[in-house]
Order: sequence, then structure tokens, then C-alpha cells
Amino acid sequence: MERTAGARTVGPAVAGPEEPTAPGGRARVRPPAGTCLAAVDVGGTGSRIRLLWEPGEGAGPRTVELRAPGRTVGAAGIDTGALLDGLAGALEEAGAALPSPRPPVAAVGVGLSGLLHLTAAPEEVCRGLAGLFGAERVVLAADVVTSYVGALGFRPGAVVAAGTGAVALGTDLAGRWTHRDGWGHLLGDEGAGAWIGQRGLRAAARAHDGRPGGSTALLAAAVERFGPPEGWPALLYPYGDVAGRMAAFAPDTAAAARRGDPVALGIWRRAARHLADTVVSALPGGPEGMETSGGREPVVSWCGSLFAAGDLLGAPFREAVAAARPGVRVVPPAGSSLDGALALAGIGAAEPDRLPDAAPYLRVRTYGTRRGGGRP
Repeated sequence: MERTAGARTVGPAVAGPEEPTAPGGRARVRPPAGTCLAAVDVGGTGSRIRLLWEPGEGAGPRTVELRAPGRTVGAAGIDTGALLDGLAGALEEAGAALPSPRPPVAAVGVGLSGLLHLTAAPEEVCRGLAGLFGAERVVLAADVVTSYVGALGFRPGAVVAAGTGAVALGTDLAGRWTHRDGWGHLLGDEGAGAWIGQRGLRAAARAHDGRPGGSTALLAAAVERFGPPEGWPALLYPYGDVAGRMAAFAPDTAAAARRGDPVALGIWRRAARHLADTVVSALPGGPEGMETSGGREPVVSWCGSLFAAGDLLGAPFREAVAAARPGVRVVPPAGSSLDGALALAGIGAAEPDRLPDAAPYLRVRTYGTRRGGGRP
């Protein structure tokens, strides 16, 4: 159960033994002796923190996972102070779940939603994180990078992240960084949750009007969720979170598709093709090229809440990738964005030279050993 303290929501502070291997069978991340690793996944609606340490005396690695508020955006971009305050509040609320005394943090890996376009002062974010966690090293990455590492590790390929929006990253985590879509619901994010919800609502409006291409099943679902059609514009147009409001109708569109509604099924199939086009365009050589990395054809994977729809999206996505780029392997994600942030922290602590300084996608900063944490 979540605990709420003032404006801060802190999830269950769960301390337990670390899994013997990371998701997908990869070797687990281990902190340097006597230290702690920290990972943070910052989203628009919430953040997650993971701390990993080894108590010693033969005990296995231990973890604590916390929830914190997401980042807020103002006229100047992401509010760094509010972000750090929210993370600090989560750590304070964790209380006895954290080791005492807390071991020094060798490195913190952070995936930050909005780093590419909404962060005016990324160096301030890095310094603030170093002070907050008492970290010797900070690895600050765009959330699509931590999603990539969580899904594929450190091998070359491309990953599409799809939730309310959609973005793909193709990389070898060295000199090649290809970013596709992520344009927002007005210009892009094709195949994402807002795109699906909007198409579902359009089909509902067509059915209400008696125009071709409508769906009575989607009309009934939209009326149940949003009320009479005449009120829909007032529920959508005046609000800044219109993309999220449209994405809220994606699960209803999925339910109609599973019941066999042909219009809803068509929407999800087109979404799969759009997402496949996006991720294939991020591969070396693009959709038509067959350039390889190190003599091997890159792999493709996915992440994000939209893929919780299962084979409604997954099967046509894999088929569309195969049709667009024959020979490319499509593999399920090995882990999450938070797993990717922890992996980056582990590399940052043990082999920092292995990580390129590839702003704006990835920054590695060293501040010197700090004991005990605390804000600068």
C-alpha cells in the first residue's frame, strides 16, 4: 500500500534480497565493496528509486525500492528544485528500510523523461543528484536510453518506447545515436496511447453522426467513460493534458478489439505498423538499408505501458518489423527503465570509461567521494 506524506507519495519501501540474475538472465549488477548503487526512473506522473547495497558478513545484496513524485514542467522547463525535493522526500519517508549508517553511493544512474527537450540546466540536475545521494558519480540519461539499456543491455539495436507517446532510439551506446518520433500528439507519437485513443474517439464520433467508418461499440464505450458526445469537446480541448485524456480511451479501444470490433482491431493493427516503422527507422541503414554493427544485424525490442496489451499489439508489431526489415531479430525486453538506470550506475561505478559522454542522451559526471549524502 502506498503511503502519502503531504504532497509526496511514497510507495512501499521494500527491502529484500537481490535476484541472482537480472531480467533476461544477464549477470546481476553488484555495487563495489562497501558502497551503494542508486537508480532513479523519473517520469511525468511518478518516479521510482532503487538502492542496492551489500550488508557484508556473508549476506547477499539487498535492495530498497521507493516511489516519488514525477517531474514538473514550467515555462523554463523541468523544475529541478521540485524534482530533487520529491526524491529527497521519498528517501526521508523510507526511514528504517534504508541501511543505517547508509553506505556511500558509488554512482547514481538516472533516466529522466524530458531530458532531451525540457531540461534547460542538465548540469544543475547532475550536481543536485550528486549532492542528494552523496554520489561520487552521476550517470544522467534520457529515459529512452535507460529503457534501451533495460531492454537490450549494451548491445547495438533499437528500442521503441510506447505509452501515452512514442519514441524510438537506435544506438550502439558509443558513437551512434538515432532518435525517432517523440514529437508529441500533435506532430507525431504515431501508434502510441494518445494516437489510439484519438482514433477510437473519432470512430465513436463517426458512429454518433452516422458517418462511414464509425463503431457503435466504441461509441458505447466512449459514452460510458466521457458521458454524452456533446460534452466531449469540453472535456478535451481546454486542458493541457489532452494527450493523457485521449490515451485514457486506449484501454477501451483494446477491450472493443478483443471483443472482435473490426474498427478497434484496425486501429490497433495500424498502431503496430506505426511503431514498427518508427523503430525500424532507428536501425542502422534505416528501413531499406542492411548496414550491420560489428558484422551482426542489430536487434529490436520494445518497452512501455502500451505493450501491456499483449498480443493485441505485440504480434502485429513483430510481424510489421519482419516485413519492413527482414532478418532483424525482435526480442522481448529483458528489463525495465529502472533496471537500465541501475545497470548504468553499475558501469559508472566500476568502468566509467566504458560510457561515452554523449549529450544530450547521456552524461557521466564525477564529483569525488561524498559521505552521508545531503543536499549541496
